[in-house]
Amino acid sequence: MRLDELTSERFAECVKNDPLVILPLGATEAHGPHLPLGTDTFQPEYIVSVIDKELNDKVVIAPTLPYGQHSTARSVSGTIDLSFDTLRSVIRDILNAFIRHGIKRIMIISGHAGTSHMTAVTEACREIAGSNPVDIIFFSDFYIAAGCKIPGAEGDGHAGLMETSRMLHIRPDTVTEKRPSGTYKQFGYRVLGDASTCLPDGVSGNTKDASADIGRKINEFIIKSIKEMVL
Repeated sequence: MRLDELTSERFAECVKNDPLVILPLGATEAHGPHLPLGTDTFQPEYIVSVIDKELNDKVVIAPTLPYGQHSTARSVSGTIDLSFDTLRSVIRDILNAFIRHGIKRIMIISGHAGTSHMTAVTEACREIAGSNPVDIIFFSDFYIAAGCKIPGAEGDGHAGLMETSRMLHIRPDTVTEKRPSGTYKQFGYRVLGDASTCLPDGVSGNTKDASADIGRKINEFIIKSIKEMVL
């Protein structure tokens, strides 16, 4: 069930059955010259749409939050970000609202996996879980995808083989014909004023072998893994 499609009365009835509320957390971020700015939003939205169809009576899908916190791609055209403190506060407010209406089980699935982004959300979850009788699960589907062993995806990262393949399966209409490659550059302990220098090509990995079939396998792996958490 989708929360935004329910009436207030029907939502109140659903809460009595102790559903798992799933909050898709997306991002609006540059993903190289071949993937759309909504890549990190489209991916978790697809995942939860399938889970909703397969586990309809057990889950309630909350509306997606399509913004996150960014560093590496923050200065790249099209990236729209929230500050660390704002993201933490927004997640905290949403969780508090769920709890206020009787929700006791919450899962946040983030399409974006940036370190600061994940830390901001984790801090909000930890604060809420520490002061309320609620069970919260938080992860990025990017990290679950890494567990799906795909030949050639070793060291794959942002906008690489796996993300490109997933998007070819989910939204092929948004993927260009370009198949770039790039490497994430390490700067040791240096503090960078512009973190985009870490990803000069906007891509980490080689996308030349990306395909919808590989994307389907990865997405199915993610869905199976999440269903195991739910059931």
